[in-house]
Amino acid sequence: MTTVLLQAFEKVNEEELGVLFTEHIEFLLGLVNQTNNVNNIHIRSIAARCLTEIEICFPQILKNCVDSLYMAAVVETSIAHQCYMSLLALVISHSIADKINETSLWGKYPNTQWKSNFIQQEGDTLITGYTDLKEMVSFLVDQLPLCSTEGVAWITMQIIDMMLHKPDLQASAQVLKPLVLHFSNTYSTVAGHVVFLLEKHLGNLIFQEKDMIQLLQQLLLNSSHPSLSASTRLLYLDWLSDYLSRRPEKIASIQDVNFVLPGSFDGPETHLKKLKLLSSLLKNKKESSVPLLHALATLQKQMKCKSSIKLKSALIKVLYRYLCDHHNVDMSAEVPRILVAVTKEDISFVPFVLNFIHCVQDILPKSSVPSCLLTSLVMAFTQPDSAATLATFHFVLDIFLMAVTQDLCICQPKAILNYLMKYIVCEEVCGLLSWMLGHQILSLCFKLMSNYDTVVFFYELCEVLKMFMANSEDVDLLDRAHIYHSLLVSLSNKKLKEVFVSPKQSIMASENTFHSASAICKLDEPILHLKKERRATMQSPEKLILETNLDIPEDILKLYANNISFVAQKPLIIKGRLSTTSRCNVKLQPIQALAIFFTAPEAWGRIEPIMIGHYAVKNSSEYSESPHIVDIECFLYKPYPAVIQVRADFSIHNVCHMCTLEPLSLDLPDFFQPLPVHDEFISASVVWRRALFHSLWNSLEEESLTVSNAAFTSVCVLQQSREDLRAKLYEELHECIVEENKDFFHVGIYLFPTSHLLMKFLFKCGSTLVRIVTDDVNILAHVNSYFKTWL
Repeated sequence: MTTVLLQAFEKVNEEELGVLFTEHIEFLLGLVNQTNNVNNIHIRSIAARCLTEIEICFPQILKNCVDSLYMAAVVETSIAHQCYMSLLALVISHSIADKINETSLWGKYPNTQWKSNFIQQEGDTLITGYTDLKEMVSFLVDQLPLCSTEGVAWITMQIIDMMLHKPDLQASAQVLKPLVLHFSNTYSTVAGHVVFLLEKHLGNLIFQEKDMIQLLQQLLLNSSHPSLSASTRLLYLDWLSDYLSRRPEKIASIQDVNFVLPGSFDGPETHLKKLKLLSSLLKNKKESSVPLLHALATLQKQMKCKSSIKLKSALIKVLYRYLCDHHNVDMSAEVPRILVAVTKEDISFVPFVLNFIHCVQDILPKSSVPSCLLTSLVMAFTQPDSAATLATFHFVLDIFLMAVTQDLCICQPKAILNYLMKYIVCEEVCGLLSWMLGHQILSLCFKLMSNYDTVVFFYELCEVLKMFMANSEDVDLLDRAHIYHSLLVSLSNKKLKEVFVSPKQSIMASENTFHSASAICKLDEPILHLKKERRATMQSPEKLILETNLDIPEDILKLYANNISFVAQKPLIIKGRLSTTSRCNVKLQPIQALAIFFTAPEAWGRIEPIMIGHYAVKNSSEYSESPHIVDIECFLYKPYPAVIQVRADFSIHNVCHMCTLEPLSLDLPDFFQPLPVHDEFISASVVWRRALFHSLWNSLEEESLTVSNAAFTSVCVLQQSREDLRAKLYEELHECIVEENKDFFHVGIYLFPTSHLLMKFLFKCGSTLVRIVTDDVNILAHVNSYFKTWL
């Protein structure tokens, strides 16, 4: 009832509710006043707790009841005594706190009056005298041994607040010294918090030097004790950091820093706090870099096992703190080396590293770390053995774009342009570049022409632009590359800078030369609908090639491994059908500059935005709207089912609109692709896939017997008739069937970017045995769910 009234009291401004609330308080106070009644001990305890909640929500609402509550607490001798004490301590603390505005039901509801004689009327209220206040505080302290640890902690925190608001009470702070002696040697988090608060607010009054040292040792011990939970250790680490920040002279008394060394049981948050604390402990000490970097090894090991945003963020923050606290030669050399090594192993770490560079440049403008780090990153990702793929190349571009703003020796334009020529804008890859990625590369070329003397890299830049013009199929990219190339070969370096560098002052004759941008109109209901197109309606281009007989080489797996590295860089194309909903108004036609954006889970991958210049809907009643088929280009990291959020931005009558479309659900079958065929054997795709299936099956089955966990096998039974299952296989997996007869089916499925799912269906009497081999164990769970949809 108390909870309901408190919530309603804040939301509803009704006089009747105020009257009901007042009557409820009187009822609770009446119960509390029935001291030592053995028939309702638990009810009175609950009533005291309810009044405590009311006082917390409305400070000083029970201010007039201090004397009555004090007398009740003095008289009460049952187990309800602790609840009475907690309520009394809170009311006294609020009553003497000047910073809390007095809350009264009379102020909010003038017609509400107290009806019980248990409470003095507001006009007759007497302010509690200082002598009575000291007596009440002394009573609270004397009764602490009768309370539980939680009760002692609550009452002590209220007493601390009283002493902070009434400095005269601090003269009697020594009465709390037994709590320090009693709670110092304990693993109780509540008790430890009490001692910490006493030291923080009343330290010099009740703490001696030995007490300070003992508290420090207890904080050190509990912050790394393996028997305590991670959340408890984090609390002790926070208290320890706060303690040392207020008393830096105590750092010298910490002889053993092993207490703050991270352990294998620590998570990212604990690693971060411990390593920051370790950095502050070793600050201004000689040869501090060695133990600091050694302590970082556990965090680096965890990143190799499972990379996550928390781990990446923790590593960056720790290295930043190391560099700020210990900006010496050793640390300046080791930090870039660590960051480059981690980035080469996990390229998604690039945004964190670039943010690190910005922060260091702001805090330490004279440091050589940013330039050294950028130079090493450019060198690492312009090598032939770079780990970047087309799906992750946007991370590499971010490095190049930041390097362009630095000195020529850091940027290394020739190395960057040679890398682009050989691996990105070449004939095999340039046609696969997305619209956005292509423009980012051309933006890099623009910045190179704007910031540097083009004579140094004239040939390389011309070749990159020529390759764009020769290999790109996008009109926008072709036009932009052609413009840059024409300017580059026609103008001198000086005139080129004048064309590219924006003038400092506007050359416009008036401010109204351009129309002001209209406000964005956000639609509550989507007018567009995007759904997946059925796979059955798609035709494979291999069906148009006449099948011939070719000899398949024995080293087919080696040939396939070289081919799959190229195939994995391509996007997975999922056909989508774009249409309008019933919310689409005829007057809103046509839709211009339509852009559809996708937000996918970071670990799943990404989807390229869909750009449509003009989208018109046929509104005549004579014929229905023709479907608009679009390509959904997916760059997958893991081929797992996912729900993708979709947003559409478009212009209607020169007004920008935005709406959220229905989420796009991608299931496991959407990623099914037939086994890739090498270009030399495209005319013998059936023979190639059959030979590849058996070679892959044997290889994966052998690896599943080892301890490398590189392949996994499974078996399941489908309770379906042979005819029904054959029909289902033709319907669902027709393109992936590599071999069949009346007794079995062999199905080979390729899953972007590098996973495989091989299945052998063996027909039995009334059921079908399915043997499965895959190189991704998580696929097995999704396959089981997929088979359930066949029933």
